[in-house]
Amino acid sequence: MRIVIVEDSLEDLLNLRSLLASMPHMHIVGVAHNLQDAREVLKEEIPDLVFLDIELGPENSFDLMDSIPVATRVIFTTVHTGYGAAAFDVDATDYVIKPVSEERLLRALAKLPANDVAPASKVLVYRGGSERHSLALQSIAAIVADRDHSIVVAGHQQYQDHRRFREWLQLLEKECFTQLDRSTLVHLPSVRSWQPYGGGLMLRFKNATVTLEIGRAATRRFEEMGVAEGLEESE
Repeated sequence: MRIVIVEDSLEDLLNLRSLLASMPHMHIVGVAHNLQDAREVLKEEIPDLVFLDIELGPENSFDLMDSIPVATRVIFTTVHTGYGAAAFDVDATDYVIKPVSEERLLRALAKLPANDVAPASKVLVYRGGSERHSLALQSIAAIVADRDHSIVVAGHQQYQDHRRFREWLQLLEKECFTQLDRSTLVHLPSVRSWQPYGGGLMLRFKNATVTLEIGRAATRRFEEMGVAEGLEESE
Protein backbone atom coordinates (compact mmCIF):
# COMPACT_ATOMS: atom_id res chain seq x y z
CA MET A 1 0.00 0.00 0.00
CA ARG A 2 1.37 3.40 -1.02
CA ILE A 3 1.02 5.99 1.74
CA VAL A 4 1.46 9.76 2.01
CA ILE A 5 1.65 11.42 5.43
CA VAL A 6 0.72 15.08 5.88
CA GLU A 7 1.81 16.12 9.38
CA ASP A 8 3.45 19.25 10.83
CA SER A 9 4.48 17.69 14.16
CA LEU A 10 7.84 15.91 13.95
CA GLU A 11 7.02 13.81 17.02
CA ASP A 12 3.71 12.60 15.59
CA LEU A 13 5.27 12.01 12.17
CA LEU A 14 8.06 9.85 13.61
CA ASN A 15 5.54 7.91 15.70
CA LEU A 16 3.33 7.14 12.70
CA ARG A 17 6.29 6.23 10.49
CA SER A 18 7.59 3.84 13.16
CA LEU A 19 4.20 2.11 13.50
CA LEU A 20 3.79 1.70 9.74
CA ALA A 21 7.35 0.41 9.36
CA SER A 22 6.48 -2.59 11.54
CA MET A 23 3.60 -3.60 9.26
CA PRO A 24 4.02 -5.54 6.02
CA HIS A 25 3.19 -3.98 2.63
CA MET A 26 3.06 -0.40 3.99
CA HIS A 27 5.23 1.91 1.85
CA ILE A 28 5.52 5.62 2.64
CA VAL A 29 5.99 7.36 -0.71
CA GLY A 30 5.69 10.96 0.43
CA VAL A 31 5.70 13.26 3.46
CA ALA A 32 4.50 16.87 3.69
CA HIS A 33 4.43 19.38 6.54
CA ASN A 34 1.98 21.91 5.05
CA LEU A 35 -0.67 22.15 2.35
CA GLN A 36 1.64 23.55 -0.31
CA ASP A 37 4.10 20.69 0.09
CA ALA A 38 1.22 18.21 0.20
CA ARG A 39 -0.12 19.45 -3.14
CA GLU A 40 3.34 19.07 -4.67
CA VAL A 41 3.63 15.51 -3.37
CA LEU A 42 0.19 14.63 -4.74
CA LYS A 43 1.19 15.91 -8.18
CA GLU A 44 3.97 13.30 -8.23
CA GLU A 45 2.31 10.43 -6.40
CA ILE A 46 -1.09 8.73 -6.47
CA PRO A 47 -1.18 7.07 -3.04
CA ASP A 48 -3.62 4.43 -1.86
CA LEU A 49 -3.93 6.15 1.51
CA VAL A 50 -3.25 9.59 2.99
CA PHE A 51 -2.80 10.20 6.71
CA LEU A 52 -3.91 13.80 7.06
CA ASP A 53 -3.40 16.00 10.11
CA ILE A 54 -6.33 18.41 10.30
CA GLU A 55 -4.68 21.52 11.74
CA LEU A 56 -1.39 22.37 10.03
CA GLY A 57 -0.35 25.58 11.77
CA PRO A 58 -2.80 28.24 10.53
CA GLU A 59 -4.03 25.94 7.73
CA ASN A 60 -6.89 23.49 7.73
CA SER A 61 -6.33 20.27 5.79
CA PHE A 62 -9.94 20.05 4.61
CA ASP A 63 -8.74 22.54 1.99
CA LEU A 64 -6.55 19.75 0.59
CA MET A 65 -9.40 17.37 -0.18
CA ASP A 66 -9.85 18.67 -3.75
CA SER A 67 -6.23 17.71 -4.49
CA ILE A 68 -6.52 14.14 -3.26
CA PRO A 69 -7.34 11.56 -6.00
CA VAL A 70 -10.88 10.20 -5.82
CA ALA A 71 -9.77 6.60 -5.27
CA THR A 72 -7.33 7.53 -2.47
CA ARG A 73 -8.49 6.77 1.06
CA VAL A 74 -8.03 9.35 3.85
CA ILE A 75 -7.48 8.78 7.56
CA PHE A 76 -7.56 12.04 9.51
CA THR A 77 -5.25 12.45 12.51
CA THR A 78 -5.69 15.23 15.06
CA VAL A 79 -5.40 16.22 18.71
CA HIS A 80 -8.89 17.77 18.55
CA THR A 81 -12.15 15.87 18.93
CA GLY A 82 -14.47 18.35 17.28
CA TYR A 83 -13.87 17.47 13.63
CA GLY A 84 -15.40 14.00 13.55
CA ALA A 85 -18.62 14.90 11.74
CA ALA A 86 -16.76 17.01 9.16
CA ALA A 87 -14.27 14.20 8.54
CA PHE A 88 -16.97 11.67 7.76
CA ASP A 89 -18.85 14.20 5.65
CA VAL A 90 -15.92 14.04 3.20
CA ASP A 91 -16.00 10.20 3.30
CA ALA A 92 -12.88 9.76 5.40
CA THR A 93 -12.07 6.15 6.26
CA ASP A 94 -11.44 7.06 9.89
CA TYR A 95 -10.71 9.85 12.34
CA VAL A 96 -7.90 9.10 14.82
CA ILE A 97 -6.95 11.13 17.88
CA LYS A 98 -3.20 11.67 18.35
CA PRO A 99 -0.88 10.35 19.58
CA VAL A 100 -1.73 7.38 17.36
CA SER A 101 -1.32 4.01 19.09
CA GLU A 102 -0.64 0.74 17.28
CA GLU A 103 -3.99 -0.66 18.43
CA ARG A 104 -5.89 2.37 17.12
CA LEU A 105 -3.94 2.35 13.86
CA LEU A 106 -4.77 -1.30 13.23
CA ARG A 107 -8.44 -0.58 13.81
CA ALA A 108 -8.33 2.27 11.32
CA LEU A 109 -6.56 0.15 8.69
CA ALA A 110 -9.09 -2.64 9.22
CA LYS A 111 -11.78 -0.28 7.88
CA LEU A 112 -10.12 -0.15 4.47
CA PRO A 113 -11.74 -2.33 1.78
CA ALA A 114 -10.18 -5.78 1.76
CA ASN A 115 -8.81 -5.38 -1.77
CA ASP A 116 -6.90 -2.25 -0.65
CA VAL A 117 -4.80 -4.25 1.80
CA ALA A 118 -2.23 -6.70 0.45
CA PRO A 119 -2.26 -10.11 2.13
CA ALA A 120 0.28 -10.38 4.94
CA SER A 121 2.56 -13.34 5.53
CA LYS A 122 3.09 -12.49 9.21
CA VAL A 123 1.09 -10.68 11.86
CA LEU A 124 2.04 -9.10 15.19
CA VAL A 125 0.15 -10.31 18.26
CA TYR A 126 0.48 -9.44 21.93
CA ARG A 127 1.06 -11.95 24.69
CA GLY A 128 1.07 -10.28 28.08
CA GLY A 129 1.82 -6.61 28.66
CA SER A 130 3.70 -4.98 25.81
CA GLU A 131 5.47 -8.16 24.68
CA ARG A 132 4.83 -8.78 21.00
CA HIS A 133 5.22 -11.90 18.86
CA SER A 134 5.48 -12.09 15.09
CA LEU A 135 3.47 -15.10 13.94
CA ALA A 136 3.40 -16.59 10.47
CA LEU A 137 -0.18 -16.78 9.25
CA GLN A 138 0.23 -20.47 8.46
CA SER A 139 0.95 -21.12 12.16
CA ILE A 140 -2.42 -19.74 13.29
CA ALA A 141 -5.03 -22.44 13.88
CA ALA A 142 -7.91 -20.42 15.33
CA ILE A 143 -9.08 -17.08 16.69
CA VAL A 144 -11.55 -16.84 19.57
CA ALA A 145 -13.29 -13.65 20.73
CA ASP A 146 -12.47 -12.57 24.29
CA ARG A 147 -14.62 -9.52 25.10
CA ASP A 148 -12.86 -6.54 23.47
CA HIS A 149 -9.81 -8.68 22.65
CA SER A 150 -9.10 -12.02 20.99
CA ILE A 151 -7.29 -15.27 21.74
CA VAL A 152 -4.96 -16.51 18.99
CA VAL A 153 -4.35 -20.28 18.95
CA ALA A 154 -0.96 -21.01 17.38
CA GLY A 155 1.74 -23.60 17.97
CA HIS A 156 2.15 -24.35 21.68
CA GLN A 157 0.48 -21.16 22.88
CA GLN A 158 -2.68 -19.19 23.20
CA TYR A 159 -1.91 -15.50 22.72
CA GLN A 160 -4.16 -12.76 24.05
CA ASP A 161 -4.28 -10.16 21.29
CA HIS A 162 -5.44 -6.53 21.36
CA ARG A 163 -7.56 -6.81 18.19
CA ARG A 164 -11.30 -7.25 18.33
CA PHE A 165 -12.76 -10.37 16.74
CA ARG A 166 -14.26 -8.45 13.79
CA GLU A 167 -10.81 -7.05 12.97
CA TRP A 168 -9.46 -10.60 12.68
CA LEU A 169 -12.36 -11.44 10.35
CA GLN A 170 -11.23 -8.68 8.01
CA LEU A 171 -7.53 -9.44 8.38
CA LEU A 172 -7.93 -13.15 7.58
CA GLU A 173 -10.69 -12.81 4.99
CA LYS A 174 -8.50 -14.21 2.18
CA GLU A 175 -6.67 -16.81 4.27
CA CYS A 176 -9.04 -19.84 4.25
CA PHE A 177 -10.36 -19.21 7.77
CA THR A 178 -14.00 -20.08 8.47
CA GLN A 179 -16.28 -18.44 11.03
CA LEU A 180 -18.04 -21.22 12.93
CA ASP A 181 -20.05 -18.98 15.26
CA ARG A 182 -20.10 -15.41 16.57
CA SER A 183 -16.83 -15.86 18.44
CA THR A 184 -14.86 -18.63 16.70
CA LEU A 185 -12.72 -18.44 13.56
CA VAL A 186 -10.91 -21.64 12.52
CA HIS A 187 -8.41 -22.53 9.82
CA LEU A 188 -10.21 -25.71 8.76
CA PRO A 189 -7.32 -27.19 6.69
CA SER A 190 -5.32 -27.26 9.95
CA VAL A 191 -7.86 -29.40 11.85
CA ARG A 192 -6.32 -32.84 12.43
CA SER A 193 -8.95 -34.60 14.56
CA TRP A 194 -11.98 -34.03 16.75
CA GLN A 195 -13.98 -35.67 19.50
CA PRO A 196 -17.26 -34.99 21.31
CA TYR A 197 -16.79 -32.77 24.34
CA GLY A 198 -19.71 -31.66 26.50
CA GLY A 199 -22.34 -30.36 24.11
CA GLY A 200 -19.79 -29.58 21.41
CA LEU A 201 -16.44 -30.77 20.10
CA MET A 202 -12.77 -30.71 21.03
CA LEU A 203 -10.61 -29.86 17.99
CA ARG A 204 -6.95 -30.78 17.55
CA PHE A 205 -4.74 -29.19 14.93
CA LYS A 206 -1.84 -30.17 12.71
CA ASN A 207 0.04 -26.95 13.42
CA ALA A 208 -0.82 -26.44 17.12
CA THR A 209 -0.59 -28.58 20.24
CA VAL A 210 -3.23 -26.47 21.98
CA THR A 211 -6.74 -27.88 21.66
CA LEU A 212 -9.89 -25.84 21.09
CA GLU A 213 -13.33 -26.46 22.53
CA ILE A 214 -16.23 -25.35 20.36
CA GLY A 215 -19.86 -25.12 21.41
CA ARG A 216 -23.12 -26.39 19.94
CA ALA A 217 -23.59 -23.67 17.32
CA ALA A 218 -20.01 -23.98 16.07
CA THR A 219 -20.32 -27.78 16.04
CA ARG A 220 -23.45 -27.62 13.88
CA ARG A 221 -21.66 -25.33 11.42
CA PHE A 222 -18.61 -27.61 11.47
CA GLU A 223 -20.75 -30.66 10.68
CA GLU A 224 -22.91 -28.87 8.09
CA MET A 225 -19.79 -28.04 6.10
CA GLY A 226 -18.91 -31.75 5.92
CA VAL A 227 -15.51 -31.08 7.44
CA ALA A 228 -15.75 -33.87 9.94
CA GLU A 229 -16.18 -36.52 7.24
CA GLY A 230 -12.58 -36.05 6.11
CA LEU A 231 -11.07 -36.03 9.59
CA GLU A 232 -10.01 -38.65 12.03
CA GLU A 233 -12.45 -38.87 14.96
CA SER A 234 -10.66 -39.47 18.27
CA GLU A 235 -12.06 -41.71 20.89
